[in-house]
Amino acid sequence: MSWSELLPEMLAAIAKKLTEPADYLRFRSVCSNWHAAAHSVDIPPFPKISLLILPSDPSSTFRHIYSFSEDRLYRFHLPDYARETNLLRGSASGWLLASRDEKCFHLFHPFTPFSVVSKFSWAAIGFPTDPHCMSWDLSASSVAFCLRNWKHGPGVKSITHCEGNFYVLWDKKPIVQITNLDRSNPIAIIDPPHTLVGDVLTADLAISPDELFLLVRLEGCDLPYSHIFWLDRHKFADGEEWTEVKGIGNRAIFVDSLHCFLVEAGESTGLMKNCIYSVVSKTLNHNSTLQNVYIQQFNFDDMSSQILERKLSQYVINGWTCTFETSWFMPSLECKKN
Repeated sequence: MSWSELLPEMLAAIAKKLTEPADYLRFRSVCSNWHAAAHSVDIPPFPKISLLILPSDPSSTFRHIYSFSEDRLYRFHLPDYARETNLLRGSASGWLLASRDEKCFHLFHPFTPFSVVSKFSWAAIGFPTDPHCMSWDLSASSVAFCLRNWKHGPGVKSITHCEGNFYVLWDKKPIVQITNLDRSNPIAIIDPPHTLVGDVLTADLAISPDELFLLVRLEGCDLPYSHIFWLDRHKFADGEEWTEVKGIGNRAIFVDSLHCFLVEAGESTGLMKNCIYSVVSKTLNHNSTLQNVYIQQFNFDDMSSQILERKLSQYVINGWTCTFETSWFMPSLECKKN
């Protein structure tokens, strides 16, 4: 008898014993029978797990993923349609975007064989530019793209989906535009905080079902961020404005060049509260193209920044052959066969 032929009742009993999100993901990825068994039982409310896609040689048939909670590197093989990709980006819903060139891309889920592969053309959606300059996110029925740092004017820093709407953060402003792809005009526009004085160097937007956090770094500031602003996500339509706050509470934020993910923090997640996690790279030696990758933790409690001692620092990338940036993504435990 093969592993795929185990009785459904036995597989379901095993699935009920799984306590770690990574184990659950591995279990349901074995085959269709194991996948069905995983979805036949009620699973505990796992915290979101944060995975980092690492730059790799695009000619390779596999990619490396770093698990923050486990402090471990994994290697997974790319499907045929995603190989030789020079662009690989993640999302909060667990989907990955892969593109070989500026003509088309695919969406796929790395932890299930049942993902629907979608293929689109950049030209077909009216963005005649390099896909590296795109910010993207997706809902249950739509994929949204926006230009980032468009050379003819201000671009978009990020686009994030939450409960039916897309939140678009404009670079340098920072203005938040809320839109629904079914409507031609924005649902609402949230102006920058009126108390924000100075030139904005960078800004990021983190979204939860109830809150918006705007993270801002002003010109001349040596810290990752100089200001945090908060807004009730349900009251912006009532004219409520941004309020400056001292931190993000019992949460943590993962930041990359495309997205800003807000997650619960604490002992069960291995994350420090009120902290931001980002990725930095350092050249191994002078004039070398080889780089090490590190996790940087910024603590709002004392406004301190430190490089974490992690196994990730052993990973070396080659700047000449690695053609895409690191990208956080949050694998969804609810991804089912379509």
